Amino acid sequence: MKTLILTFLIFTHLNLVAQSQELTGSWKGTLEVMGQKLPLVFHFDLEGEEWKGTMDSPNQGAKGIPLSKVLFNGFMLSFELAVGGISYEGLFVEENIKGTFKQNDTSFPLDLTKEINLNNPDKQLNRPQHPKPPFEYSDISIAFKNDKEGIHLKGLITKPNGEGPFPAVVLVSGSGPQDRNSEIFGHKPFLVIADYLTKQGIVVLRYDERGVGESEGQFSSATSVDFKDDALFALEYLRRQEFVDNQRVGVIGHSEGGLISWLIGAEQNKADFLIALAAPVVPIPDLMLKQTEDISRSSGSPRELVNQQVSINKKFYDLITNSKNSDDALSKIPELVDEILGGYGLEKEILEQQANSLGSTFEKSINPWFYNFIKTDPEMYISKITVPTFAAFGGKDLQVNSAQNGNRLIELFQKKPALLQLQVYPELNHLFQKAETGAVSEYEAIEETFNVIVLQDIIAFINSF
Repeated sequence: MKTLILTFLIFTHLNLVAQSQELTGSWKGTLEVMGQKLPLVFHFDLEGEEWKGTMDSPNQGAKGIPLSKVLFNGFMLSFELAVGGISYEGLFVEENIKGTFKQNDTSFPLDLTKEINLNNPDKQLNRPQHPKPPFEYSDISIAFKNDKEGIHLKGLITKPNGEGPFPAVVLVSGSGPQDRNSEIFGHKPFLVIADYLTKQGIVVLRYDERGVGESEGQFSSATSVDFKDDALFALEYLRRQEFVDNQRVGVIGHSEGGLISWLIGAEQNKADFLIALAAPVVPIPDLMLKQTEDISRSSGSPRELVNQQVSINKKFYDLITNSKNSDDALSKIPELVDEILGGYGLEKEILEQQANSLGSTFEKSINPWFYNFIKTDPEMYISKITVPTFAAFGGKDLQVNSAQNGNRLIELFQKKPALLQLQVYPELNHLFQKAETGAVSEYEAIEETFNVIVLQDIIAFINSF
């Protein structure tokens, strides 16, 4: 039993866009072997409390090959094929699974993407809030330069009809590579926000993140500070537009984008107002541990498993927080793995397997973004904010807990209460959709993209000064 529990506790860090994922359905990937590409399709379904799966290899005319030992804890997937000495291990990163396909002693990278309509190609996701042309405003393609790194980022400005000047905002998206619409599960929240605000007389700039879509630069090596710089150059570009009221230019950030809004607000004379949606407020390790607890319990995980998972994650976050740099953190991983596995009384062979797996997972997690993210304390930046701030949280948000972060934000603004307007929307999730439970598995099925009451409150805030 301990071995089974430990398998599920193999750590995976949780980001702020999509943590506990929905596995049910079909996933496709392409295996590259000696220059040859082999498409593979995997189908997963939950039968009672047990995951079942099959694999198709279309080029080989093979369908329905059964999978065995399918294990899924909301964050990590592993399985074996009943024949061929084949196994797979993968971690959820945003909406995809990044993993390794093994056959005997040979390993190949294999990333999987969910096929929403694979079994029903005629089915279309209903997204009633997505606007359709003709629009009641101007759509202007733009490009601005991050002078620090010499990269150009591309996007759109939506401008109300008329000469202006109009108040204006830059939209800053959450963690993971995001396009200008911040698209997730068929939803385009930034498209919806831009359309609604522009119809109400507000200029909106949204852009592809660095290394995404039409924008230059490298995403994988960037940190939150780098993304903050991109947003600052977007703000500067927006201020220079003749139709913009350069005394009313602000930022709307969601999730990690909300964190970035705090970083921008801490710098004087950069933004005239801040709108932070589901933004981290408490130190990031505290946020992540609460997130792990909320998501795991909502998925029905036993209390023992939840507590052990939180304990393992805390040890890893502490390792990062107390390290001098990423190399220092990497050097301490073997000792941490020994500490975690030492109490399980595992047989030598199983111990070595678990140690290799856990150590590898920890090592992969210490990338520039995650290392710096864990060491970030939003409170340090929030304490420096001197501009009007609108903060919104969803009461059913399992990723950024509204009580934990909202209550702390009120405390941080105690000496400047007139600057803060805080709203908690009891029925909304992390994406500000009206939800049943707030689980990530609901995001796709919910037709609402972004709740209109929140949009109305944002407009009222911007028009209040």
